[in-house]
Amino acid sequence: MLSTLFTLRPYLLRYRWRYAGGFIALLFRGLLATALPYLIGQAIDLLAAGDREAAYRIAVLLLGVAACKGIAQYVMRWILITISRDIEYDLRNDLSSHLVRLDRRFYERYRTGDLMARATNDLSQVRSLLGPGLMYTAELGVVFVAVLSVMAWTDWVLTLLIFAPMPLISLSVGYFGRRTHEQFQMVQRCFSGISTRVQEHLAGLRMLRAYNQGIQEQERFAGANSEHLDASLGLVRIWRTFYPLLELLVRFAGIAVLGFGGWRVLQGSITVGTFTMFWYFLGMLTWPMIGMGVVVNITQRGIVSLGRINELMGNRPEIADSVRTKHRIQRVRGSIEWRNVSVVYPKASSTALSEVNLRVQEGESLALIGPVGSGKSTLANLVPRLLEPTEGAVLVDGVDLRELSLGVLRRSVGHVPQETFLFSRTISRNICLGKPDATEEEVQAAAAAAMLNTEGDSFPDGLQTLVGERGITLSGGQKQRVALARAMIGHPRILVLDDATSSVDAETEHELLQRIRWRMLAGTLLIVTHRVSTARLVNRIVVLEAGRIVDEGSHRELLARGGLYARMHERQLIEEELSRP
Repeated sequence: MLSTLFTLRPYLLRYRWRYAGGFIALLFRGLLATALPYLIGQAIDLLAAGDREAAYRIAVLLLGVAACKGIAQYVMRWILITISRDIEYDLRNDLSSHLVRLDRRFYERYRTGDLMARATNDLSQVRSLLGPGLMYTAELGVVFVAVLSVMAWTDWVLTLLIFAPMPLISLSVGYFGRRTHEQFQMVQRCFSGISTRVQEHLAGLRMLRAYNQGIQEQERFAGANSEHLDASLGLVRIWRTFYPLLELLVRFAGIAVLGFGGWRVLQGSITVGTFTMFWYFLGMLTWPMIGMGVVVNITQRGIVSLGRINELMGNRPEIADSVRTKHRIQRVRGSIEWRNVSVVYPKASSTALSEVNLRVQEGESLALIGPVGSGKSTLANLVPRLLEPTEGAVLVDGVDLRELSLGVLRRSVGHVPQETFLFSRTISRNICLGKPDATEEEVQAAAAAAMLNTEGDSFPDGLQTLVGERGITLSGGQKQRVALARAMIGHPRILVLDDATSSVDAETEHELLQRIRWRMLAGTLLIVTHRVSTARLVNRIVVLEAGRIVDEGSHRELLARGGLYARMHERQLIEEELSRP
C-alpha cells in the first residue's frame, strides 16, 4: 500500500506550499471547533452561578469563534479540494503522454475500453483520495487529538468511558477496509469490461448490423453489466454492515456518557457545564468515528485505482531512445538497408521475415510486392521503427536505427499505414497532424499533391469540412488521400506507403503516384502493394514470399524471368478482363 501511495510523492511535493496553507486552515478550524463546546460549558456554569455579564461575554466570543471556524473551513476546503483537481489534471496529462509513447506490444495486452476506464473512472477515485480522503483523514486526526486533550484534562474517567469502544472500532475498520479493497478491485475490473464492450460496440456497429448480431451482443453486454451489478452490490453489502456497526458502537458510548455523566452530576463530581461540554464533544466525535468508514471507503477506492494507474505508468516502451542514441545526428538523407533481418511475432508459429538483405539508395523508388502474409508490411514497418527486428539490423544512411534519435527518424519518415485513421476534425486539421505549424499554403499544396482538390470530391466546406469520427463522412479513397497529404506535408526524406492507394481506381492511382514521385524527387519512396499496375511505376521491384526475397528487378526483367511476379501479373490481367462489362 505504501509503495503504491509513494508514486504520488512528486505531485504532493509540487503543491507542498498550498497543502501547507490548507492544513494550517484545517488545524485552525479543528482547534476552533474544539473551543466551542468548552466555551458553552463555561457559559452554562457562569449562568448557574448567576454571573450573567460574564456569560454574555462568552456568548459574544462564541459568535466570533463560530464565524472564524466557518471561514477556516471554507479556506481549508477551497485549498485542499482545488489541489486534488490540479493533481488530477497533472496525472491525466502524464498518463496521456505516457500512453502515446508506448508501442504496439503494450496495446496488444491492454484493451481500449480498459484504458479508457483507468483514464477516467480510476483517475476520479485518485482525485477523491487526494481531496476529500486526505482532508477528512487529517480533520479526524486533529479533532481526535484536540478533543481528547481537552476531555482528558477536564475529566479523564469520563474520557476513558467515551473511548471504550475504540478497540472494537479499530478492528472493524481494519477488517472492513480489507474487504472493501478486495471488492472494489473486482468492481473496477468489471467496469473496465463494460467500457471495453461499449467501445467495441460503437466501433463495430456496422459489422454487428451486417451480421445481424445485435440481439446476441445485447445479451453479452447484459451479462457483463450483470457482473458489474453483482460486484457493486457486494460492495454495498459490506457498507451496509460497516456503517451501522460503527454507529451502534458510537451510540453505546453516548448511552454510557448520558448515564455515568448524569450520575456524576447528581453526585456533584462534575458541573452541569462540564457534562454539557462532554455531551457536545461526544457529538463532535460521532462524525469522526462514523467518518472512519467514509475515509476507509474513499482511501481503499483511491488506492485500488492508483494501483491500476501505476500499472500503466510502470510499462516502458520497448522502442525508445537509449544510451546508444547519437543525438548529434539531426538530419536523414534517405538510404535504407535491411541487413540480415529476421522478425518473429510473439506467439507466431512461423517467422514473418527471414534473413532479409536489401538496400535502397537515396532518392530511389522501390515497390514491395507479394502474396498476403509474405512480410511486405513487416519489412516496411521496420523503417519508422514501429517494429524492432528479432535479428539483424535496419540502417538509414549507414546508421543503425537503434542509434538514431526516434524523434529525428519519425520526422524524416512519412508513413501511410494500411488502416487509415482520421480524427474527428476538419480535413485541414487532419493534414496538419503531419506538420502542426503548417501554413494554409502548405496545406493546400499537400492536398493538391494528394488530389484532394478535385471537383469529384465535392467537400461542402472545402478543406474545412468535418470528417466525422474515424472519417465516417469520407469514402475509402478520400480517407487514403487525406492520409497521403498528411504524410507528405512535412516533406519527409523517406515516404512509406503501405497499400495506401488500394481504395482508388487504377487511373487515379497512376496520377497520384506521379504527383508523389514529383514531390519526392530528392526523397526515397517505398511502396507496399499487391497490384502489379502500381509496382511497375517505380524504379525497382522486390518480390517477397513467405518472409523471404524471391526476386528483384524492374517490371520488364521480372516478367521476362517468369517467376512469381509474372504469375501475379497474368492473374491480375485475367481478373481485369473478367471484371469488364
